[in-house]
Amino acid sequence: MVLGFVFAFISTITAQHKEMTKEEKVEIVQLVSENLQATYIDLDIADGMTSALKSNIKSNKYNTIKDSDEFAKIITQDLQNVSHDLHLNLNYEPKKIAQSKLVMPEEMKIKREKMMATKMAEINYGFTEVKVLNGNIGYLNLRMFADTTYAKSAATAAMNFLYNTNAIIIDLRENGGGVPSMMQLLSSYFTDAEPVLLSNFYERETDAKTQLFTFETIEGKRMANKPLYILTSKNTFSAAEAFTYILKHLDKAVVVGEVTRGGANRTKRINLNENFSVSMPYIKAIHPVTKTNWEGKGIQPNIMATKKDAFVIAYIDAINKTVLRNKENVLNSIGYNLLKEKSIDEAIIVFQENTKLFPEEFNSWDSLGEAYFLNHDKDNALKAYEKALKLNPKSESAKAMIQKLTLK
Repeated sequence: MVLGFVFAFISTITAQHKEMTKEEKVEIVQLVSENLQATYIDLDIADGMTSALKSNIKSNKYNTIKDSDEFAKIITQDLQNVSHDLHLNLNYEPKKIAQSKLVMPEEMKIKREKMMATKMAEINYGFTEVKVLNGNIGYLNLRMFADTTYAKSAATAAMNFLYNTNAIIIDLRENGGGVPSMMQLLSSYFTDAEPVLLSNFYERETDAKTQLFTFETIEGKRMANKPLYILTSKNTFSAAEAFTYILKHLDKAVVVGEVTRGGANRTKRINLNENFSVSMPYIKAIHPVTKTNWEGKGIQPNIMATKKDAFVIAYIDAINKTVLRNKENVLNSIGYNLLKEKSIDEAIIVFQENTKLFPEEFNSWDSLGEAYFLNHDKDNALKAYEKALKLNPKSESAKAMIQKLTLK
């Protein structure tokens, strides 16, 4: 009853949204600056940010801003313009700050943990789809890096399901991150039993240095030598980037897709006063091979591709590297499966690859012609069918399609 009253009181307080005064804005800028100097991962960059904020105060840049949310967004932009650190944010969140100061009873903590576990289970801990594709290529669509306290069994099941495949594609195009423990666990399946150093970490505030290794023991078998592909997009962020960057630079994965968003450093929330908090990057990740990280730059793929095409390009590469017999038939089958799914552009890419690999095969050109025709590309369809007919002059189907395409 008392707790309910407290939450109601918090809601009442936060609903009283008033315009910010100049003094309040100066105070927040000062508090942000002090915390940057004390905690931010790089003192030189912190100096640059505090100097920019001081200059903006002096030039009255923030004078016309009255709304607290807008003020937080503008300060965040100014900080990120200097640092290029997407984890660094000023937040206006009085309700959340008030709640964080409450002493939560143990019973409520347990209830909250159970609720969190239930919510994560409802989305299968981010393991959206696991399947074996034509050609014995494994595919995992992973949408988040969930805490292994809850998600270890789901991760283990997915890895063990994919063990007998010839290669694995892990799709992180819509993965915005999560926690290091899942990244550590999944990485362990693609390395040898002897622990491998995944990352060094440095905390400037305490001068502490720590390291993260793969697990010596995992449930199931390792796949250290299995071809691994990781799909990325501009939405791939944080822990998803860590997994990608680490395995790429350990030569354990081929990255296919777009340059990632670029958030490498570990963050904590610092309450500045009753209304504002700052998400503060305070631990720097340092890769053992590159001696740096992807902060502000993102990860460059091994094979650049659009977000849409990344899957089919990785799939083709996996087939080329692992299928030794009947490759033309396998690719042709993959192309027709994509046509059935109405993924005509992707099917065209597969059939094009087939004509490059098998330029003297009638079937390759005939299938490409069909895909172009379904895509309403009559010119390229005609060229493909003409090539097919040249390879097989007796083909009635190719003759019929050429006649159809040349009718006025």
